[in-house]
Amino acid sequence: MKLEAFIERMTTYDLERDKPRIIEDLRQLATNRTLLSEHLYATIQRDGFSTSNSLYSAYAFILAYNDMFTVRLGFWSPVTAQDESETFIYDLNHTHDFEIYAVGYSGDGYTTVTRKTLDNTPIQAGAIPALSEERVLKLAPGEVLHMLPLQEIHKQLPPRTMSASLSLLIHPQRSDITEEAWCFDENYIPTYPGIAEQETAFFERTLSLLQGG
Repeated sequence: MKLEAFIERMTTYDLERDKPRIIEDLRQLATNRTLLSEHLYATIQRDGFSTSNSLYSAYAFILAYNDMFTVRLGFWSPVTAQDESETFIYDLNHTHDFEIYAVGYSGDGYTTVTRKTLDNTPIQAGAIPALSEERVLKLAPGEVLHMLPLQEIHKQLPPRTMSASLSLLIHPQRSDITEEAWCFDENYIPTYPGIAEQETAFFERTLSLLQGG
């Protein structure tokens, strides 16, 4: 599937009722092996070799962005040092305040360990929430991970080989945000809010660039 076709199909879907279709379309998009080269070619055609409008971070390229969602191609490296681990946010239990779909794109894929929160009580520092049993998923090519906002605590573990994942991030509407995302220690004790700050800053920077800011 071409990226343009995926974007067009996404704009016709109901985000609540059409989750199975979204998952299948993302899986089909991940069979496109030229996503990055097409993105880089289009960027060079548009901007030359200027990086002022390049939408990427240390580990991800933004392939598409609009008010509704972001399509992101992320890279996940094996690590040998703590600094490398922190760059990829490995082994850090956290939640997100946005809905995310991710599919393995290349390599053996990172492993994610997920536990669902079992009630709607807001997270408070130092108070361990009621949690489900662990669910472990290796995001190998074709495998899909879907997480709802604020309902699942997860951490990523590094892959054995250089890997990539393709993600669809659903932007929360400001009126829907009633809680913050949190970080947790290895015992799932909430330590501080703010893991989503990195994602939010990325979204806001992306939007600023697209608006010419």
